[in-house]
Amino acid sequence: MNKRGSLLNEVIIHVILISLVFAIFLFAMAGRIDGRDVKQQVLEKQIALLIDSAEAGMSFEISKINVNGVVGELEIRDGRVFVGIGGFRSVKGYPYFSKYSVDVDEEKDKFVVRVEK
Repeated sequence: MNKRGSLLNEVIIHVILISLVFAIFLFAMAGRIDGRDVKQQVLEKQIALLIDSAEAGMSFEISKINVNGVVGELEIRDGRVFVGIGGFRSVKGYPYFSKYSVDVDEEKDKFVVRVEK
């Protein structure tokens, strides 16, 4: 009888520990998915795709108040798009591939991205 009780206690302890590790993993991933850096990467990728598909003479606007957060800065340099959200600057950026010249102008409540020959 003692062996069965001991085995049952060990199984319960293992189940509790595995559940605890799994819960910590879920909480860590939930924070990461809703994180600022993921929102930055999504916005950088969207802008890069817009630049890639744009023809010479086209322009598009990026609102400073965005679904992904408040866009503080938008910079295009070295073939990459850098977006700053919530006061934090982007480090890596996202590459774009366009044969045209791309320029960004900041206005009062938006950024205007112009694709020129």
